[in-house]
Amino acid sequence: MTKENLIEIEKYLKSKNLSSAVFAEVYDHFVMQISELINKQEISFTEAFLQTKLNWQNELKMVKADLFSFKKIAKIEKGILQDRFRKMMMISFAFSVIVGTLFYCNENIYLFVQGSLIIIHLLFLMYHFIFRKMSFSEYQKMSFHPLLLRNLLLMLIILSVNTMFFTTENLWKFPLNHMTVAFAVILQIQLLYFRAKKINVLLA
Repeated sequence: MTKENLIEIEKYLKSKNLSSAVFAEVYDHFVMQISELINKQEISFTEAFLQTKLNWQNELKMVKADLFSFKKIAKIEKGILQDRFRKMMMISFAFSVIVGTLFYCNENIYLFVQGSLIIIHLLFLMYHFIFRKMSFSEYQKMSFHPLLLRNLLLMLIILSVNTMFFTTENLWKFPLNHMTVAFAVILQIQLLYFRAKKINVLLA
């Protein structure tokens, strides 16, 4: 293949807004498959490129990234992203259960742990802003991240159920309320961590 052919493949894949890691992998597959078709079937680059695009059309189809997101990404990217989201939610859930248990058993230790999580979150934010890893507008977008919106919805449901049966003065006494707050903070820490590592988590 010529340099122009490679540029055409690159331009097509860039139009799919793939993350750098996925782009590199798919690009290699495209180049190999097109080369094989040209050599084995003795067809032109244009025909081989078209055939390869047809073979990949399902994986590269643009779909909604998440139920709570308006952004569209390639289907192959969505599968990787959703798997990453599940792991992030499992980690956040595990920590929130620990936080809820601490609140129930020892409020002082709970306050220390919750305070530590908030400090870690603030340190990550300072790192991103000081070293310009993230703009303020990007941080605002993070506030509407699908995972955080799910947590907000869950928090609203929990608060609604609590206020139906208990007075608002007693809201502090319920571990579930503190668990949802911890869940959100731990999610934000993970989002900032992945951003620092340049791993796609749908922040931009």
